[in-house]
Amino acid sequence: MDTKNCMRAGTALALLTLVLAGCASSGYKAFYTPVPGVTPENIAKRRAAPAPPMPTLEKSAPANPEQIVAAYAQRGYGLIGYSSFNSGARESEQSALEQGQAVGADIVLVVNPTYTGSVTSNLPITTPTTTTSYTSGTATAYGSAGSVNVYGNSTTTTYGSQTTYIPITTHRNDYAAAYFVRQRFTLGAYVRNLEDQERQQLQTNQAVVVQTVVNDTPAFYADILPGDVLLDIDGTRIPDQTRFGEITDSKRGQTVVVTLSRNGAVVKKEVQLNP
Repeated sequence: MDTKNCMRAGTALALLTLVLAGCASSGYKAFYTPVPGVTPENIAKRRAAPAPPMPTLEKSAPANPEQIVAAYAQRGYGLIGYSSFNSGARESEQSALEQGQAVGADIVLVVNPTYTGSVTSNLPITTPTTTTSYTSGTATAYGSAGSVNVYGNSTTTTYGSQTTYIPITTHRNDYAAAYFVRQRFTLGAYVRNLEDQERQQLQTNQAVVVQTVVNDTPAFYADILPGDVLLDIDGTRIPDQTRFGEITDSKRGQTVVVTLSRNGAVVKKEVQLNP
């Protein structure tokens, strides 16, 4: 095989190696989805400290996403985005960390991959071929001086190609990662709006329900508990979770009285808010 054909064969081998190795692009980057409403500006405003040079890597078995988010919320971390995809390529945890670094995450939680099956296909590899044939012959020439034997030969080269089908089995997995930022809290409680049944029971539209209390925050030390219904802060009613955030932000660093309903009883808590 000549040099040109060797180069073509080498190219085909390199292509096969690339296909077997999988796509070099990271699925954690390609399939990253930010949490609705979470922007870089919003993250910068809410984070407790500047982003680290590289996020901390944590790992988890597949679990209920809501439970994962709630567990991190209790630790003071808010979800800013996630990656979720199925791939036959080998996805490295380093790729998830690099995506976390790109979005300013403090923690990257990588969920252990889940095997989803294998797919077998045939990869056609076409390589150049050459065929060389040799021809020889003799002839007798006659003349006045007698006869003479003549000998001769020739070489013929034919160029073509050959296609080989190589079976490739790809093992596919579900991959997922969640990206968290350590947040700065004024009160330290995640709340939700009232449901219709709760409005009827409380006879009010203006209240919010505590879902999670963040460890080591004013709400934690004031013994505000999940399930408490927050009615007002310093006499200002709380119509919904958006207004709750606005009210607490407006009173940063102050000592306030939080009125709440717990198991049908009205309780007042004096709370020193973070600045």
